[in-house]
Amino acid sequence: MSEFVRKNICEGVAFSSVTDDRFKIGRQSATLIVPLSSETAAANALLSCVLSRSCREYPDFTALSKKLDSLYGAALYPSVRKAGENQMITIAVSGIEDRYAFGGESVSHQLARLLCSIIFDPDMIDGCFREENVEQERRQLIETIDSELGDKRQYAMKRCIEIMCRDELYSVSRYGSRQQVEALTDEDLYRAWENLKNNARTELFMLGSTSPEMAYEGFRAQFEDKPRKPVTVGINQMAARNVEHYTETEDLAQSKLVMGLRCLASNDSRTGLENALMSAVLGGTPTSKLFLNVREKQSLCYYCMSSVQSSKGIMLIDSGVETENIEKTEKAVLEQLSLLQNGDITAEELENAKLAVRNSLLSSLDSLAALQAYYTGGILTENFMSPAEAAEYVGSITAERIIELAQKVQLDTVFSLVGN
Repeated sequence: MSEFVRKNICEGVAFSSVTDDRFKIGRQSATLIVPLSSETAAANALLSCVLSRSCREYPDFTALSKKLDSLYGAALYPSVRKAGENQMITIAVSGIEDRYAFGGESVSHQLARLLCSIIFDPDMIDGCFREENVEQERRQLIETIDSELGDKRQYAMKRCIEIMCRDELYSVSRYGSRQQVEALTDEDLYRAWENLKNNARTELFMLGSTSPEMAYEGFRAQFEDKPRKPVTVGINQMAARNVEHYTETEDLAQSKLVMGLRCLASNDSRTGLENALMSAVLGGTPTSKLFLNVREKQSLCYYCMSSVQSSKGIMLIDSGVETENIEKTEKAVLEQLSLLQNGDITAEELENAKLAVRNSLLSSLDSLAALQAYYTGGILTENFMSPAEAAEYVGSITAERIIELAQKVQLDTVFSLVGN
């Protein structure tokens, strides 16, 4: 069984641990959380990659790699996520549990120390990150951004969000734009580093079977005496506007239809689970209304899926369609939503959706990376629950609550990417 413990280190910094003896590998991470901003998103994303290449003690990628290899093949992972209108920059390290190390060596303590060095003591020359590191990571980040644009399904969903939330921070990409990454200067990266270490809300994690006390003390020694002015994070819900339609044309075989809808936004984890279940009933599983009726019975699309971002109050329904079926598909989707809003939900539909959501929650228990992602996102919410507790709660959600939440869903923006 997993045991979750959370301690505050200082204002805006908390250390959490999940103790679970099923794993032979432990994982530690530092997640720096700041509000999304078009002015800083690209710099923060690039900085996370640059920081992960070296630190003052191990001043190049080769030296850092040798250190990780000496710790029984430890690994280092930077990542950037978007949760509501917040950007989450994570640097994680993983390595074998202390009980498998020779001679009583504490791998976890060394990984905690390394993680702090990467954040607080990076390799710089005259206040600038090494040019070769910056340029290599810049190229790789640009390739990542370009690859997302090359995935037309993801591109269509991204464009729908950008249009729908054009007056909101949620429209900002987690990586910033290609042009912004290309234009970043040494001064931009240095300001981003200063801002993150001094002002970001910081969530430190340790996951595995090793006692977290030594890692906690290591993190506490690094963080507690640092002057900080942590930012606040929250939610921002916008009402649906009059429905707007937008179309772009590209050279592709299968057109994409993305419908952006507003739903109930909440910082309560219970509402998040209820929204997830409502989305699963509507279009989140192969037994959902959209899959069985729009795709299977009416054969209007190749796929039709719904997803929800509860902390922002947004639902997306995306489909792959033939161009001539775009209007028919939009109408059919709205018909299924209207049925759910009017109380059309069977016990079988609800149970199948519950099974899918519970399985998704419980599957996170099988991976340290998935557990870290779950807890990192969850601790931003109120009434936070472990995956097992969340799965149990899903089983208690009633059809009446699903209908109530569906009635709050309103269409806002329709984006079509049409093949020419």
